[in-house]
Amino acid sequence: MSKALKWSIVVLVVAGIALVLNHGVVVPRFLWESRLQHIQNQYPDQTIEVRRVVLALSLNPKLIISEVLVDVPDRQENVQIALLRLGVDGVESFRQGRIQVDQIAIKGLNASAQRQADCSQPSLSCAPLLPFVLAARGWQSTQVVDPGFWTPQLALKKLDIEQALFTVNNTEAQQQITGKVEQLKFQLGNTLEENANNNQFSLGWQINTQSTEENNQLYVAMNAKTETSPQGAIALRDLTVSVNGQWDGFPWTGSAQQDLLVFDASKTNSGAGAPYLSLNGENLRTYIRRDDAPETHQAAFSVKSFSGGLPGQNWLLNKAEWTYTHEQAQAWTFDARYDAAESLIAISPTTIDGSEGIPAEPQLRVLNCAREPMKLREDKPYWVWQDGWFQVYANYPEEEASLIVCPVQQPSLDGSLALAEPSPFESGK
Repeated sequence: MSKALKWSIVVLVVAGIALVLNHGVVVPRFLWESRLQHIQNQYPDQTIEVRRVVLALSLNPKLIISEVLVDVPDRQENVQIALLRLGVDGVESFRQGRIQVDQIAIKGLNASAQRQADCSQPSLSCAPLLPFVLAARGWQSTQVVDPGFWTPQLALKKLDIEQALFTVNNTEAQQQITGKVEQLKFQLGNTLEENANNNQFSLGWQINTQSTEENNQLYVAMNAKTETSPQGAIALRDLTVSVNGQWDGFPWTGSAQQDLLVFDASKTNSGAGAPYLSLNGENLRTYIRRDDAPETHQAAFSVKSFSGGLPGQNWLLNKAEWTYTHEQAQAWTFDARYDAAESLIAISPTTIDGSEGIPAEPQLRVLNCAREPMKLREDKPYWVWQDGWFQVYANYPEEEASLIVCPVQQPSLDGSLALAEPSPFESGK
């Protein structure tokens, strides 16, 4: 055999191995089954199954996990995932000395739950929580003291979710809520100018409720440009949202536009508490309409800037305007502060250039008060979401309502709700 032929064979073998590794090779079960068993032992009340694991090696390795099942009989919930793909930035992992997971793709997610609560309307008690529990569990596994190279760190730059279905059933009451994410795409470059066409966020989401009495359906579409700051905060620019559908027997249309929305993961108690999402926004404009002939109900809300956090954090609104059209048009302009610990809203008057809105009266309100709470004000109205629209009552509503904003007779909030730190993004486009 000639030397040239030997080298040709070596090159072909190396190229073949590289091709196989790049497109993926099935990882033998005995290499990862012990890790799966370890996770199963941590959660003995759950059934955790995985059919296959594939590893694709390159400068950006990918781990592909197929046909995942997590079943929790005690909670009557289960999650199935047809394919979960994790992408790693090899170069950045070498630089950081720790695996950097920068891409996540999920295809064919199906989450289902059984509930005994009234699920005729969407609520947290009727939400399938297991997918979020699993996501939080995965994130928590990366939060270790002195992590080594093999402890992954989430440095997400691309997220793709296709055909995710969430279903909640109340069999006894013949109720069902389904939420379908047709597609969610999130891609983030280093700057807005670099790969500008790829820096995007888009979402198509449909929610349905079915019962013996009625069927409701809404479709939500969202689009924005994405950007990141040197500190790691993420921004959505030129965010647009549209909502259309049939709910409570009425056709609904809604829209929202926002120049800038910045969000970042923060921690309470000086880093010792649970994580929450910190939000800052500029120039939000929303509109909602209910077409129930012969009347058309409309409302609009706008705010120049706001800051706050989810879940359960304080909020500040600056230069807000609420326009309400039902029997007659009315508009108010105000600043507001929300104290999450007390569920208190402090409203103070403000003026907005170019607006014909009336500065709101200074007042303090509480969310969803009891029928006979302490220190209620009898000279102020109740703001109520009832029968599919906004209502104003002189007294506590007799019939059940989804939301009641009650006037209270307490001194206005002090200055303890400090302003959020300035956004790391410039407000100009």
